[in-house]
Amino acid sequence: MGIEQQSDLIRDDRLDSFGLFVEASRRVMRAIEGSLRDAHGFALIEFEALLRLTRSQEQTLSMSELAGQMVLTSGGATRLVDRLVKAGLVDRVACPEDRRVQWVKISGAGLEKIAAALQTHLDDIERLYFTGMSKSDRVTVDAFMDRLRNC
Repeated sequence: MGIEQQSDLIRDDRLDSFGLFVEASRRVMRAIEGSLRDAHGFALIEFEALLRLTRSQEQTLSMSELAGQMVLTSGGATRLVDRLVKAGLVDRVACPEDRRVQWVKISGAGLEKIAAALQTHLDDIERLYFTGMSKSDRVTVDAFMDRLRNC
């Protein structure tokens, strides 16, 4: 590829658009992470796992469901759940029908921790993500993000 073609590629406005998305998401995630850590002593990924468990049927997910929803490798999900078990926030439960399947269930302490952090998180996402977004914008952004997560 010639230098002229590379020069055209480097100026492609799609790079600008995607760069805005990456930078904005990193800044928002960093701010939310800091807020949760400062106010409640845990990481955003831990909050997300507890939130997903709390909102799931019977407040339980299989390890593979949790990994899939959070876009984690099986090893990443295992390390996350290990930390949450050690902190007393979740319990591992064996599946009676299939010994290969392990379930993760939020504990009473985990429910208390998520309840304490929920208002902080809602305040943060309102301030950092939803401010300035109209109802119409939200519908458009939600549809776009749903499409992205399913690619």
